[in-house]
Amino acid sequence: MAGVSDPWQVLGIGPTRDVETIRQAYLNQVRQNHPDRFRSDPARYRQQEERMKHINLAYQEALASAQAPPAPPPSTGPAPHAEAPVLCSVHRYPAGRRCKRCQAPICLACAGYQDMLCSTHWAQSVRSRRRNRVLREWLPVIAIIGVGRIVDVPRLMIGLALLIYIAYRGFTYLTAKRWWGCLALLLLPYSLVLGGLWSLWESVRQWNEGQEKHP
Repeated sequence: MAGVSDPWQVLGIGPTRDVETIRQAYLNQVRQNHPDRFRSDPARYRQQEERMKHINLAYQEALASAQAPPAPPPSTGPAPHAEAPVLCSVHRYPAGRRCKRCQAPICLACAGYQDMLCSTHWAQSVRSRRRNRVLREWLPVIAIIGVGRIVDVPRLMIGLALLIYIAYRGFTYLTAKRWWGCLALLLLPYSLVLGGLWSLWESVRQWNEGQEKHP
């Protein structure tokens, strides 16, 4: 693709040699025109893809213009070429940051851009957070059952403790809009009824066993 006629007009700024101003203008254009915002409209999506190509070219030309040294006197040799901007290895867009773990270049389209993580380390971070959350939320259930069995706590008390914890966890899911957790709150009244019936059945069974042993 040929270069754009006026990179400053594409970026929405006037000619400048301030690299940070150019970078901020480029990021603003990416936020407004990234094709992923228009996936529901195929025609608009293709149009924005072409628009992003022009924006990337304009950014590269503006950076080259800003980083180029002043024209030397006629007696000196030609000016050295400005270095091309570093591109993201995944999306091939100019990188705005680097991964804080491996220093890989990342762009705004990367999922871990805000956390300064490349795609690989961001996926590892997500898996680690999910694993820790599961352990943090459900280890108390195992602890309640285990401690109750060790110290010989009545089953009714263990069941009530579990129901209280499930109610608390369901409330936290509701406030965090984790909708599957709301199911725990909906099933809680039925669980209490079933727990009461189970306790009554256990009491009747133990009473019958006592009657059989001592007629």
